[in-house]
Amino acid sequence: MSIALFIASFPVFSQDLNRLSIEDAVQKALENNYGIVTVRKSHEINELNNSWGNTGALPTVSFTGVGSESWNYNDNDDYTNSTLSGSVDLNWVIFRGFGARITKKNLEELEKMSEGNLAITVENTIVDVILAYYNILLTEKSMGIAKKSMSLSEDRYEQEKQKKQLGTSVTYNLLQAQNSYLEDQSNYLSAKSSYSNAKRQLNNLMAEDLNKEYIYISSFDIAAKDFELINLESKMLENNNTLKNQYVNLEMAKLEVKSAKSAYYPTVAVGASGGYSDSETDYDTNPDISSSGYNTSLNLSVSYSIYEGGSRRRALQAAKIEQEISEIETTEMQQELKNQLAQEFELYEVRQELLTLAEENLKAAELNLELSKQKYENGSINSFNYRDIQQLYSNTALNYQNAMYNLIQSYHTLLRLTGGVIDDYNSD
Repeated sequence: MSIALFIASFPVFSQDLNRLSIEDAVQKALENNYGIVTVRKSHEINELNNSWGNTGALPTVSFTGVGSESWNYNDNDDYTNSTLSGSVDLNWVIFRGFGARITKKNLEELEKMSEGNLAITVENTIVDVILAYYNILLTEKSMGIAKKSMSLSEDRYEQEKQKKQLGTSVTYNLLQAQNSYLEDQSNYLSAKSSYSNAKRQLNNLMAEDLNKEYIYISSFDIAAKDFELINLESKMLENNNTLKNQYVNLEMAKLEVKSAKSAYYPTVAVGASGGYSDSETDYDTNPDISSSGYNTSLNLSVSYSIYEGGSRRRALQAAKIEQEISEIETTEMQQELKNQLAQEFELYEVRQELLTLAEENLKAAELNLELSKQKYENGSINSFNYRDIQQLYSNTALNYQNAMYNLIQSYHTLLRLTGGVIDDYNSD
């Protein structure tokens, strides 16, 4: 499926009271994202330019019409001359060393490249929107964790104030509880600011009002898939859109060599012309004179440049060198992408394990926090121990959310490298 057809056929999801799923966000971006709209317009221009009319292969037809009237005054006899003529001319270069065919192929490759650029922009935008959406969910959960810590610190602060009033606590403990509460308030405000920024970033990608509010209904999770590196590498070499564009560059370099060779061929052109003319001369005394007639002509021309100071040979050598450079760049890009894929694949597997560990740590931290809260309230542990456990829980909860986001990021990076972003959403 071409990328333009994919955009046009993307499913429409219902919008209900500003409820926004990931699919809705992607749809909005595909329709309105400034980068996609701009690249789509450029692709339309290349589609229009890909025409035989832009290659010089088709004949040109022109019409010329002339009408004139003149007045002559002399001693013998005054007269008026009226002339009317028209002609249609056809010119056609029927052979120029296969140049027209090469130009048409070059226009086709330019259209492919513009479609490739559109595909790259669409893929990048889809991934950017997905990660921006998940970043909202991440910052929302981080804000919730910060709020929970702030609530626990507030409870502790209130308890210390009551103890201070009853004389069972000292000022030092009260100040420590207050400092912890203020610190958690600050963390909450920072998390709240990050949440607002994340929402604006997604709105910007969707080309929406930056301050528009949505209810984000997709869940913050991922169904991790198991990949095999050899299969991913095969898909990447076949489907990676950046690499596809490099293949187009290589093909265009080969066409430049053919174009340079075409300069060694002669140019053959034909022409045809047909016209009509009418002339009338009116004398004051002598008899009037009139004439009219049709004229046609055909011509064939052959031209060949025998010597141009070696410019054709140099142009051909330069084109061959450019082709060699393009081949080297293609090989280099393949190697770099293989290296990047191997790194991302390894990182993806590591992040799967890290997510499992983070989930186990979170369960332990939640249980530890609940038990520590009870011990603190009955005086089994002091406020410092309780604060340490509280911070440990907050850090563990944040680590779990970040581990989830990192795995989501790695998954979509692999999809982008292997050209599977669009196929993944077509299957969804």
